[in-house]
Amino acid sequence: MVAGARLVLTMINFRFHLVSLIAVFLAMGLGILVGSTVVDQAIVDRLDTEIRSVRHESDQLKSENSKLKDQVAQLNDFLKKASSYAVQQRLLAVPVVVVAEKGIDPGAVSSVLTTMRAAGADIPGVLWLNDKWRLDSPNDLRSLQTAARVSGNVAASRISALRDLATRLAAPPAGRARRPRDVIEPLRSAGFLDFTDGKKSDLAAFPSRASRMLVLTGTDSHLSGTDTMVDFVGSLLGTNVPTVVGEVYDPTGGATPNPKRGSALEPVRGDPRLAKQVTTFDDAETPQGPLTAVIGLEQIASGTVGHYGYGEGATEPLPPIPS
Repeated sequence: MVAGARLVLTMINFRFHLVSLIAVFLAMGLGILVGSTVVDQAIVDRLDTEIRSVRHESDQLKSENSKLKDQVAQLNDFLKKASSYAVQQRLLAVPVVVVAEKGIDPGAVSSVLTTMRAAGADIPGVLWLNDKWRLDSPNDLRSLQTAARVSGNVAASRISALRDLATRLAAPPAGRARRPRDVIEPLRSAGFLDFTDGKKSDLAAFPSRASRMLVLTGTDSHLSGTDTMVDFVGSLLGTNVPTVVGEVYDPTGGATPNPKRGSALEPVRGDPRLAKQVTTFDDAETPQGPLTAVIGLEQIASGTVGHYGYGEGATEPLPPIPS
């Protein structure tokens, strides 16, 4: 009997412990389940609140940005329309040559051209310097030498051809002298020049008197990395042509890292001699860029030189506009 009682008690104790253990685990599981549900819900509620707050702030910022964009668009539109009054007759009947490098935004060039014509400038059109001025191949070098009747290595041939082009565009022949051989058509036929926004007959008769020059380069220029622009500017100064150089800036342009504003003008702004004789501006693509071009061309004839815009080397955003 005693042994049987002990066996029964042992079985009871075992069952008690087993039930107790199961109860403990059930309690722990239930506690974890309830606790995790409460915690998760609190986290979810907090996250929902934060998301709603961020979404509200984002919507506010989008609305403010939209309003600011509208204001900027209105100001730019006003500036474009007001520019026609600010530049009126400032270049009346002044012969101006516009030379642009291929690769820069044609829309920016067109905007500058429109404003300059509104100022009364006598502009036959736009001469574009094509990629072949890079002279990357022997064939291109021979083609330039044949078209421009020059000789020498790459640097010498380019400088000689650009000097002849600058002389052709600077002024009509003195007195009754016959106009020298026109290098424009041979260079155009050979693929070194393009002519847009004008009549070839007007270009053939241009200029009637000493001209001024606007050279447009940019961060997207196909001639970047060559000396084409600075050689041409030097040739213009050699023929006493008052010269303004503008940059059409593109913050991306496919370059890595993104180019800095004013970087295309560094060969001029960074040259002590050229910087004293050539006016530059680095924002030709902006609404105020064409206005700067006109004022710069007006003032350069009297020897007033400035460097305008927002990039490295600029001294002030806009030239002082005379009455």
